[in-house]
Amino acid sequence: MKEAVIAILVAAFVVLWTRLTLRNIFHQPLLRGKNFLGEEVASSAGLSFIGSAVLGWLLLCWRGFVDWHEGGQLMFASLWFGSLGLLDDLAGETSAKGWRGHLMALFRQRKVTTGFIKLVGGGVGAIFLSAWLFSVNVSPSLPRLSAHWLLLLIFGAVLIALSANTLNLLDVRPSRALKGFWALTFVGLLVSDGKGWWSLLPLLAGTVAYAPADFRRQAMMGDAGSNPLGACFGVWVLNHWMLPSSGIVTVELWILLAVFVALQIYAECRSLTEDIKRIPPLRWLDELGVRK
Repeated sequence: MKEAVIAILVAAFVVLWTRLTLRNIFHQPLLRGKNFLGEEVASSAGLSFIGSAVLGWLLLCWRGFVDWHEGGQLMFASLWFGSLGLLDDLAGETSAKGWRGHLMALFRQRKVTTGFIKLVGGGVGAIFLSAWLFSVNVSPSLPRLSAHWLLLLIFGAVLIALSANTLNLLDVRPSRALKGFWALTFVGLLVSDGKGWWSLLPLLAGTVAYAPADFRRQAMMGDAGSNPLGACFGVWVLNHWMLPSSGIVTVELWILLAVFVALQIYAECRSLTEDIKRIPPLRWLDELGVRK
């Protein structure tokens, strides 16, 4: 009973804070942008649920419902990847798209794009988070900087970075990134048998509070919202899908990584939006709840 009350109170606080922050974002001239239809909407609006989620994790850590290490990792992922995403939202160029585009701009034109800065910064943040996570979660009997531990470090960093970019790839149409996150969350909790739901509560409450503005095409979460949303999911699965203290990567984690890699390759070669339009069930799901 006590846990249910705490969960409701924290979720209500996150919802209220998200709505208040979102209202403020609507009145910020700097945070205005054009959506895919050319309509002027609030941009980088994902800051609303990212900021409120950080406050939610602080409360849950304080009350002992979320471990301080995991809560700290989630808060760092939110703030670090959110900052990189905001930089790209505000100063990014549309001429270079995708990882290949930003790398080509660097090597062919000697031009450092904000997307490249986000790529490098995201990699650094992912490595830091992976090192923190495995330093805490893996048994001390596994020597640090051993070949096994370094492989774990690389695996975790790649998973976190690709998870962040996967949500970013989905954030090109209203509601798509939200639906992607909710689907990942459902699968994540299914695989973990519901364990770790406290850690996801602030993001779930925040995204639900933000969702009406996204579905009505009044706001875009932007990279400031999609990147940290994906990074936090990557951190969460590494905390709750690994075999405790063993340092063994589960089959589910390998499958998830393979799916993320496949999506990156697919997005570099084809248009995800155009292919969704051609498949009726995916088109129906993509448009479900979105204002016409």
